Amino acid sequence: MKRYLLILSLLAFACGEVENPVPNYPVYLDLDLTFEDKALRDVPSSKTYTLKNININTERVGFGGVLVVHASDGLFYAFDMACPYEASRSAIIEADANTLYAVCPKCGTKYDIGFGSGAPDGIGKDYLRRYIVTGADPRLTVRN
Repeated sequence: MKRYLLILSLLAFACGEVENPVPNYPVYLDLDLTFEDKALRDVPSSKTYTLKNININTERVGFGGVLVVHASDGLFYAFDMACPYEASRSAIIEADANTLYAVCPKCGTKYDIGFGSGAPDGIGKDYLRRYIVTGADPRLTVRN
């Protein structure tokens, strides 16, 4: 009996969360779907946030920028734009026209963003780093 408890304990510790290769940088965005971010009201739609289009005094965009998606299921999701396979600020994913996938232009890995999973299809094996989206239309907050 003690042997089984020991094995179960070891398995519980071995099944810890796998670290994403994209570094964990601060993320905080305050989105207003009435004005600046109204493009996100459409389903599906997406918008990217980088240091070029945020309030740098109060907002943060993670490692590679933030991709916010209003997905086909009607929910909002947010991902770091840095490709996990490349783990570089110079390898930034780009959403397709239908907002179903985001593709890394360097490695070619395609990530599922249409339903919020961030799952890879290609040489990359890690999921996109995902951020928390809270609130309701017309105000959303994205954070980690």
